[in-house]
Amino acid sequence: MKIALVANTSWNIVNFRRNLILGLIDKGYEVICIAPVDEFTADIQKLPVTFIPINIHAKGNNPFIDFLLLRQFTRIYKNQKPDVIFQYTIKPNIYGTLAARIAGIPTINTVTGLGTVFLHNNLVSKIARKLYAFSFQFARFVVFQNKEDQYVFVQNKIVEESKTCIIRGSGVDTSIFKAASVSPDRHIFRFVMAARLIFDKGITEYAVASKLLHQRFGQAVECVLIGAIDSDKNLGIRKEELDSWIAEHKLIYKPFSKEIVAEYQLATAVVLPSYREGLSKSLLEAASCSKPLIATNVAGCKDVVFDNKNGFLCEVKNAQDLFMKMSDMVKLPKARLNEMGNYSRRLVEENFSDKIIFNDYFCLANEIITKDSR
Repeated sequence: MKIALVANTSWNIVNFRRNLILGLIDKGYEVICIAPVDEFTADIQKLPVTFIPINIHAKGNNPFIDFLLLRQFTRIYKNQKPDVIFQYTIKPNIYGTLAARIAGIPTINTVTGLGTVFLHNNLVSKIARKLYAFSFQFARFVVFQNKEDQYVFVQNKIVEESKTCIIRGSGVDTSIFKAASVSPDRHIFRFVMAARLIFDKGITEYAVASKLLHQRFGQAVECVLIGAIDSDKNLGIRKEELDSWIAEHKLIYKPFSKEIVAEYQLATAVVLPSYREGLSKSLLEAASCSKPLIATNVAGCKDVVFDNKNGFLCEVKNAQDLFMKMSDMVKLPKARLNEMGNYSRRLVEENFSDKIIFNDYFCLANEIITKDSR
C-alpha cells in the first residue's frame, strides 16, 4: 500500500509530519512526500521515502500559475498512483483535491487553521473560500484540529459535516520534547515565543509587553522571540521593525532553529498571543517540556492552555492584558510554576502525543483502503 503526503513546503512535512511518516513506514506502507524544494528537503530525503518536488507558489493568486499547479498534481498522482493522499495547507487542499478527483484517488485533507483566508475579508480570501467549497466536495475526509474551525467550515457550507472529524494537532514526540535534566537559571525569568514572524501571531503585542516588562522588572526578565522572517510583505514583520523592537523594547531575537527543544527547555515560560490557531504546535511542544504557558483565549490556543491550571489566557490583540498576565507569572513562586509545568506535561501525554495522533490518521486511511478494496 502506498500513501502520499503533500504540503506547500518541505519544512512543513519535516516539522509537522515526520512522526506520521515514520509510523506509516513502521506499519509497512510505502510513503511518498510531495513538496517544493527548500532547505529542509534534505531532511526528508534522509527518511526511507520517495520525495517528489513540485512548484507551489504558496502566497500567489495568479490563476494561470494555479492551473499549472493543478496539472502538476494531476501528473504526479496519475504516475505514482497512491492508495490515499494526505494533504495539508491551502493549495494542496484545493488543487491537490481536484487533481486527485481526476486521478481517481481518495484524499484526507487537513485544515491546520483558518489562517489569513478567514482572518481577513478581502477579495483573495473570498475566492479561496469558494475554491475550498468546490474542491472539498471531492475529499473523502476533511480533518480539523479544533471544533471551532470545523464549525466555521460546516456553517458556511464549505464542507458537509459527515465528511469531517477532529484530530488534535500533528502530535508531539514526548521522548524528545521533555523537561531538561537541569533546571534553567531562575535568577532571570525567561519568556520564549516561537512563531512565524507575521502580525497574526501577535508579534506586535509581544514586543509591547516586552518593553513594559523591562520597565517594571528590569534585567530580571528576558523576552525571547524565535522565528524566521516571513516573505509576505502584507502580513510579515519587516526586518526594520524587528530591529527597532530589539533596540527599543529589549526583545531578544533568534532565527528559527532545528534545536527548538533546547530553547523551550531554557525557558521559564512560553508565550503565544496568536489571533487564531489550528492547534498550536509551539504551545504543545513547550507543554511537553513541562512549561507554564500564556496564550490568547482563541481557538487553537485555549485547547492547550487552561487558565490558572497550566498557565494564563489573555485577551486577543491586547498588549496590556498580555503584559499583565506575564507580570502575574513572573511573581509566581517556583512551586506554582512547577505545578503548571507538570499539568502541561500530563496534558500532552494524555491527549496530544504523536502515537495518539498517528493512530487517528492511520484509522482514517485504513478505513478508506478497506472500503475501497471490497
